Amino acid sequence: MTIALFVLFFLTTALLAYVFTYLLYNPSKFPDQVKDITNKCGLSVMAAIFIGWSATGFTASPANWPYSVLAFGLFPFLTAAVGISLYSVQKGRIHRFWIYLFITMLSIAFLPETMLVFQGLLPLVWDRLLTAVCWAGFMHIYVTMDKLDGMTLLQTETLCLGFTCLPFFYFYIFPMSFAAYPLLIIAALIGFMRYKKNFPYLVLGKTGAAPLGYLMGLFLILMAGNGMWMAVFIMPAYYYFEMLYSALYRFRHRKQPEPIIFSFFINGIIRNRLNASGILPFIMRRMFILALLGVLFINYRPEYVIGLFAGTIIVFLDMINKLKNWGEPKPRLRDLFSDMKNGTKTLVNDIQEFKRRK
Repeated sequence: MTIALFVLFFLTTALLAYVFTYLLYNPSKFPDQVKDITNKCGLSVMAAIFIGWSATGFTASPANWPYSVLAFGLFPFLTAAVGISLYSVQKGRIHRFWIYLFITMLSIAFLPETMLVFQGLLPLVWDRLLTAVCWAGFMHIYVTMDKLDGMTLLQTETLCLGFTCLPFFYFYIFPMSFAAYPLLIIAALIGFMRYKKNFPYLVLGKTGAAPLGYLMGLFLILMAGNGMWMAVFIMPAYYYFEMLYSALYRFRHRKQPEPIIFSFFINGIIRNRLNASGILPFIMRRMFILALLGVLFINYRPEYVIGLFAGTIIVFLDMINKLKNWGEPKPRLRDLFSDMKNGTKTLVNDIQEFKRRK
């Protein structure tokens, strides 16, 4: 696929996402009796991704990814993602995790037998079963984090940027055609966000979070199947942090009425700070650093693993410290000297006052 053709697909996918969102939600043409669909815009995004990926798949050479890795290309997984989006329109009686597990159990049948996610540590059957469970669990986390406004957009974009870097660092594993698929997801999100500017209350909802979580899980599985299993822990590390924080918070307040709005760390920061502007772009930059860390570290020598986790911890400590002090004035060196000068004057005046009293 030529660069010109990819640019055409990218622009078309973004335009389709914009148009589909317009068709899905156009308040000037919708009567008041129509059911509210402001939280189901993931349908338009997934429709655009389906067309963009399909066009890319039909024009890609069979020798290139994904045909060189997956027997049926991406079409079974793409169909499953669209099906998950449609299923998420309404809340069913069955807990969504079991539906996700059912979908991932079907999906693992399309993975080649040579792709062992756990690197041969388990028999093939157990490797596949555990992969399906982890995949479904990852989707459940992705959907749960959708409670935070804009978080699905941020995390998906940063993960896709990380996936796009793979052909540049590991061209012997991932050909350049691999980069087209995460970039087309970004294109669909750009089209949706362009329309969202006119109606800020529109969100992807579970119709977007669930299928995007499924596709992000697919990319991570492909990386793990090629020996890059550390990326599964590092690239979406921010999601794991928020879920762990939320679980500990709920456990701590289990005997009280659950304050759901403060379940996540970032939610509490945004609500408690008067100056909350810029927090989400700040989080996005840290997410991208984590995505790059997951992509770059493929060597599993002890010193590299220790360095990887040390770098991850440093990113989180820096992030937590800056978020806790968000909006507060930053100390400056000249302020330090000014305080010392004022303190010295106050001390001298106190001494002189004390002498006069004597």
